[in-house]
Amino acid sequence: MNETRRDWLAKVTMGVGLVLGYGVFAAQGLLFLLPKRLKPKTRRLFVGPVDRYRVGQVASVYDLEGNEILVKRSEAGFVAYSSTCPHLGCKVHWMPDKREFFCPCHRGVFDADGVAISGPPADAKQDLFQVPLSVEGGVVYLDVVDTKRRKV
Repeated sequence: MNETRRDWLAKVTMGVGLVLGYGVFAAQGLLFLLPKRLKPKTRRLFVGPVDRYRVGQVASVYDLEGNEILVKRSEAGFVAYSSTCPHLGCKVHWMPDKREFFCPCHRGVFDADGVAISGPPADAKQDLFQVPLSVEGGVVYLDVVDTKRRKV
């Protein structure tokens, strides 16, 4: 029996479609069976009792990787910022007399809410990164990514 070119092309196309269809089905089945990791594992890091922090002041604490975190207490509550400038990664310092954060590398200035107000960070609209923080039972905690937890 002679097979035309059209018949042969139709069979090849259907075969490729069949393989692709079953491949997608198998991949979806495998993804269904494997556990999902939507968020990285986090750990609550104790950073002190509430009364350790005075209203209007900023205190330095360190996360599990040794990165400095700036914890600020205001009348409204607590907020924490990374001390790393988003522009080039230099260390940001709290200036209590001016009530602002200052980056000495390129004279970047951030207001008390971490919003860039002058310098290269303001030009690039790069605010300070806010670190998740919670207060429970008179204790302040940071929610940090746990990169050192051992898998058992």
